[in-house]
Amino acid sequence: MNLFDKTLLDFLEPLAKLSSDRKQELADVCFIEKVGKGIDPLRMNVTQAPQLIYLTKGDLGLCFHDDKKLILRGGSPAAKHPINKGHQIKQVVALTEVEILRADADLLDIMLMWDQLSGMRSCAGRHASDSFA
Repeated sequence: MNLFDKTLLDFLEPLAKLSSDRKQELADVCFIEKVGKGIDPLRMNVTQAPQLIYLTKGDLGLCFHDDKKLILRGGSPAAKHPINKGHQIKQVVALTEVEILRADADLLDIMLMWDQLSGMRSCAGRHASDSFA
């Protein structure tokens, strides 16, 4: 487990949507992992928990179920989205040494919901006080 610059979360989707307090909480349980060339980082989920995986450095080769291939470069606009969500990926291989960030998908869903609910309470509170002003 490696420490990382927590401002990285400001550039990753949907992590960037979290409030600063939630980002700090999530950052405490996220980690950066180095993966050697030729290895599939998606198969390295030791916890077997649902995770969102982001490429932060290096190049990954992606092969999709329709046999299309793509090279994903860390830091590119496409890399701000998790590589393992919403894609029909058949195979992934690190073309260079890469760094990936792993985030707990279930925890992120809960945090996004908390932020959404707390925002609704703030709005509801403002409307109620406005009507009595």
